[in-house]
Amino acid sequence: MKKQISAIDLHYLLKELEVLTNSRIDKIYQPEKETIIFSLHKTNLGKKLLRIDIGKATYILEEKEAYEEILGFGQFLRKYLDGHFLTDIEQIEPERILKLSFKIKDDKKHLYLEFFGKGNAILCNEHNIIINALEHHEFRERVVKPKLKYVYPIMSYNLFEIGKKQLEELFKNSKKESIVVSLATELGLGGLYSEETCLLSNIDKSIKPQNIEEKQLHSILNSIKKIMHNKIGAKVVFDENNNIVDAIPFDLKFYEKHKKQEFKTFSEAVSYFYSQFKEIKESAADRKIKELQRIIETQKQTIGQLRKEEHELRQKGELVYHNYNLIKEVLEEINKASKKYSWKEIKEKLKEHKIIKEVNEKERKVVVEIE
Repeated sequence: MKKQISAIDLHYLLKELEVLTNSRIDKIYQPEKETIIFSLHKTNLGKKLLRIDIGKATYILEEKEAYEEILGFGQFLRKYLDGHFLTDIEQIEPERILKLSFKIKDDKKHLYLEFFGKGNAILCNEHNIIINALEHHEFRERVVKPKLKYVYPIMSYNLFEIGKKQLEELFKNSKKESIVVSLATELGLGGLYSEETCLLSNIDKSIKPQNIEEKQLHSILNSIKKIMHNKIGAKVVFDENNNIVDAIPFDLKFYEKHKKQEFKTFSEAVSYFYSQFKEIKESAADRKIKELQRIIETQKQTIGQLRKEEHELRQKGELVYHNYNLIKEVLEEINKASKKYSWKEIKEKLKEHKIIKEVNEKERKVVVEIE
């Protein structure tokens, strides 16, 4: 799994998320850009939190965390979905896309969650016209922007419905050098489950797809079906240094020599796995203290600047006060002169004046120098 769920992981998570259908939205949170939390309530089930880590995974939170902040897209979702019922959750097979359907009276909305690339959350109306998206994109094959129809990338083959003829065709036309890479990318199994398929089929993963024999083809097909229809027995996998390396819906041959920890649900295992990637966040109180400290520091700087300006203005005022008669006399003389001469002429006559140092003829102002 690493840091992004596969289509098969999503397939097994969906089995557990379906319990949330017909829940009512109490609150929607977006504490950070890549995280959306739905607080849901259902009769006989109580309150459940559905966490969506954009582009990574989605799972039910068992521990009730405190969420206070809500960013712009979260506020947008509240506006359009608050009070709605979650009527359906489905995977757009074979893609890593989850479709959440909401309804209240005659109002229907669909929220598409993409878990590939950098991920995205796209809210559409009942006709799949985009109302808004967390990220607006213009790709070569599709555009994700409001007022346009939501279009998602489609794999050439559906790994959930693949048959012998299709698999044979895929291998025949494959551009990959090994069967494991072909299964991972061209069929969309992902790296882990492609490795598992080769191990279960007892096939050398480096064989070229075009060299697969019919017996091996049947074995691969049966291995894929086995992976698709397994019973959930969720586990978190550790390496020899006790570092978490993966969360899996059931035991895999690929990890048979690794230490594991069992969980009641795959959702719990996924939540535990992704918790290692969460950065330590500041508490709301810490953020408030920092904001107040920033405001205080800004105010101190402003006060210091105002005191400096006050000192300069006070000095200027005292100079004007002590030289009031002299300034008054200069102003009276200039007013008299302006009645006889132009300001250009006044400027010329005052060139060598002891007190008047500058004459601005356009603005009709003079600069005097006093001590």
